[in-house]
Parts: sequence; structure tokens; C-alpha cells
Amino acid sequence: MRKRFRFKLVMAILLSGLLMVWGAGAALADTGTGTAAGSGAGASGPGAQQITLQQALSMAEANSTSLVSSSFSINQAGNTVTQQAEPITGLGNLTYTPSGSTSPATERAFNALVAANLSWELAQKDYQAAQDTVNYAVYQDYFAIVQGEATLDAEQQAFNLVDLNQRITNLKYQIGSDSQDDVSQENQLYAQAQASLTADQNDLDTTYQQFNQLVGLAPDDRPVLTDQPSFTPLVIDSLDAEVSRVLATDPAITSSQNSVTEQKEALNVVSDDPAANAANADTLGEAQQSLASTQNSVSQGERNTYYSIQKLESDQVSLQQALTTAETNLQMTQVEYDVGMDTKVDLKSEQSLLSQAQLALLENTISHQLAVMAFETPWAVSGGSSGSGGSSSGSGGSGQ
Repeated sequence: MRKRFRFKLVMAILLSGLLMVWGAGAALADTGTGTAAGSGAGASGPGAQQITLQQALSMAEANSTSLVSSSFSINQAGNTVTQQAEPITGLGNLTYTPSGSTSPATERAFNALVAANLSWELAQKDYQAAQDTVNYAVYQDYFAIVQGEATLDAEQQAFNLVDLNQRITNLKYQIGSDSQDDVSQENQLYAQAQASLTADQNDLDTTYQQFNQLVGLAPDDRPVLTDQPSFTPLVIDSLDAEVSRVLATDPAITSSQNSVTEQKEALNVVSDDPAANAANADTLGEAQQSLASTQNSVSQGERNTYYSIQKLESDQVSLQQALTTAETNLQMTQVEYDVGMDTKVDLKSEQSLLSQAQLALLENTISHQLAVMAFETPWAVSGGSSGSGGSSSGSGGSGQ
């Protein structure tokens, strides 16, 4: 009887110590002790610059080399039109459209004027396309930081849970309640969680540097971004009408159309050289084929983007429901924890699940907002350049 009592007393003391260390471990996990979070360059200090989305747009446009280049292209193309319309020796001003048989000199002068005028019109469209590309890149990089911060927070919550489980397992091993295999497994999970946390911090640092380059800040700056993405369902009257709108305004299609127009004008002026006429006819055929191919590609891309948006909007509903469920579960667990019915591990687990639900909804919202922008101005995603100064953002580029 005395030995049994003594064993129970020892177990009670060990369990009491376990609970005290458990609480200390939980407190350390709450503060993120021993983790990679907050120590990297991505941690914004109290004096960090605050930037709204509109401010970022203005900063990027002022810092964009592609917009400067496109502006120069407009001026240069306009000057070329003026030069081509000036008097040419033996011809005078070309104030008419020559047709039928004409001299080679007239043919060359008129074709040069048509080409210059088309280039000028295209340069103006390219400037708007370059501006759209820069704006899309700002949204993309701005929200990439917002998402990166949320990802790091969710990873920190997951790490806190793994850290707590590791501490508990080590303590249980010391009193003989867990095996060495249990300890090894928890240590492995801890190492994986710590590596993921470090990787997310590095990714966030890279995202900051990309954004800083876009808006003209120093690489090590860590501005506080004050705006969040918003979810507004896409409403259109007709998908076919939207496709037609894009086909009429896409700079790549405009470029192809200009090539067709230029070649048609060249054929309209009959040269004295049969070989030149045949070459013009072949070039026209190639230009028309290129135009048809571009139109088909843009049309299909626009439809694919629309269907992707529909899928994102459908997912948004289920993700909202999942978030509500996670919030409710955390509230119930918090109540049960306060009255001693649930453990710290239960509470940490629900907190981690909530952060994951918040992140999933945020990722969907960002993807949807960018997809709607891509639907409205698809050339902004691909770079929008069709010949004179467009810029490229790519899937993760800054698009200056």
C-alpha cells in the first residue's frame, strides 16, 4: 500500500511539473521564441513608410522606364509622319491617295507615309498598353506582399503548434510516457516547420525587393502597405461582346491590322516591277494569316480567363463558409479552454486552422481581382507590347 501511494505521489509531482513547463512552453510559442519570424528584413519597423495602392500606382508610373520610352516613341513617330509628308523632290506634298499605275518614286513616298502614320497611331496605343502593364504589375506586386505577410503569419501559427507539441513530447519522454520514436518524429516536424518559416521569410524579402524596384524605393525598404484586396464579382452582359471589345483594342491585334492595311495600300499602288508586286501580294497573305492567328489567340485567352474567374467566384463562397466554420470552432475551443475542458494544444490547433482559412480566402480574393484586371486588359498581363515601347510583367515580374 505504501509503495503504491509513493508511486502516485511521484506521478502527481511529475505531472504537475509537466503542466507548469507546458504553460511556459505555450507562452514561449505565443511570442515566437526561437523562430525565424520577425528577424528578417521583411519586418516593418514603427517608422516605416505607409503606402496606399493609389500611391504605389503613381510612384510606379513616375519610375517606369517603359512609359518614358513609349512617350519618346510617340514623339518620334509623329515627327516621322511630318517628315514623310514634307515636299519630296519632283513630287510635292502627297495630299492625295495614288492608285493604279504610278512612278516608283510616288509609290515609295506614299508607302512610307502610310507606314509612318500607322506607326504613330500604334505608338499612342502602345503608351496606354505600357501604362496598363505597369498598373497591373503594381497590383500584382502590392498584393504579393499582402499575401506574403499573411502566409508568414499562418506559417508562424503552424510553427507555434509544432513547437508546443515538440516540447510536450520531450517532457512526456522524460517521464516515460512517450518513446524515442515519438521524440524523433516531433523533432523532424519541428525542423520542417522551421525551414518552411525561414523560406517564407526569404520569399517575402524577395517580394519586397521586387516591389521596391517597381516603385523606386531602396531594396532594403520595408514599407507598410495599407490597402487590402477586394472581392467584386464580375458582371458582364455578354462574353462575346467582351471578346469583341478586346479584339478591337488589343495592341497586338492593332499591330497586325496595321500590317495588313500597309500591305493592301502597297498592292493598291501598282509598281512597274512585277516581282515587287508579287512580293507585296505574298507579304499581304502572311500579314492576314498573322492577324487571324493573333485574333484567335486573344479570343481564346479572353474566354479562358472568364471561365477561370467563374471558378474563383464559386470557390469564394466555399472559402467564406470555411472561414466562418474556423472562426466558430476557435470561439468554442477558447471557451472550453478557459474552463479547463480543452488543452493549449487544442487552442493552438484551432488558431492555426483559422489562419490557414484566412490565407486561403485571401489568396482567392487576390487571384480573382488580378484575373478581372487581366480580363479587362489582357495585354497588361502579357506586356502589351506590339512594337513600340510596351513593357512586360510576366507572372511575377515588376513590369517596369
